[in-house]
Amino acid sequence: MRTSSLAAVAAALLAAGCNPETMGGGAATRAKVTVAGRAVTIAAPPGLCIDEPSTRVDAAGAFVLVRDCADGATARPPRAAMTASVSSGGLTGEGDAAADTLAELQAYLATPDGLALVGRSGRSGGVRVLAQQLSGDVLFVLVEDRGPQPIAGLDTRFWRAFLEVNGRMTVLSMLGSDGAGGSEEGLRALAALASATRGANRG
Repeated sequence: MRTSSLAAVAAALLAAGCNPETMGGGAATRAKVTVAGRAVTIAAPPGLCIDEPSTRVDAAGAFVLVRDCADGATARPPRAAMTASVSSGGLTGEGDAAADTLAELQAYLATPDGLALVGRSGRSGGVRVLAQQLSGDVLFVLVEDRGPQPIAGLDTRFWRAFLEVNGRMTVLSMLGSDGAGGSEEGLRALAALASATRGANRG
C-alpha cells in the first residue's frame, strides 16, 4: 500500500479514536468542515443529529460525532453513536481507481500494522478483522479489539467504514454498547451515514 494512502488512513483512524467526553445538544443535521483546503460535509441520516460541541478541526483533520437528536436531562443515553473522521490526505493516489486502493486496504488490514490502525487500543494484539464488505466505493470492516477501550463500556466489536470524500480520506465508526456496535443494525446505520454523506457532497 502506497505511503501517502497509509498516512491518510492513520490520520483518520487517529481522529476516529478520540474520546467525545463532552456530548452537548443541538439539532444540526450537517457539519461542514474544511480540511487541508477542501470542504467535506458530514450528513446525519434521518433521526440522527450532529453533536456540534464535539466537532473538532485541526491540522491533522476533523472529527464529527453523530448521535440521537434527543437532548436534556430526561433524554435516555443512546445505545450507539457514530463518528466521522476526515484526514488531510486522500485515500486514492493519482491514476488509481478507488476500488483498487480499497482492495489494497483490505489486504493491509490483515497485517500487524493494519490491525493496530483499525483497532481502538492502538495495539495489534487482541485485534481481529472479523468481516469485510466492499460496497461500491465504501469498505465496511467489522473489528474486534479486546485491548483497552478509550471509553468504558464500549463494545469490543464495532464496524468501521472507509471512503474518500472530496479527495479526503474519511473513516466512519460505530460507538456502541450492549452489542450495538458490531450488530447488523450498526452496519445499516453506518451505511446510512455513508450514503447521506456521499449525497451531501455531490455536485
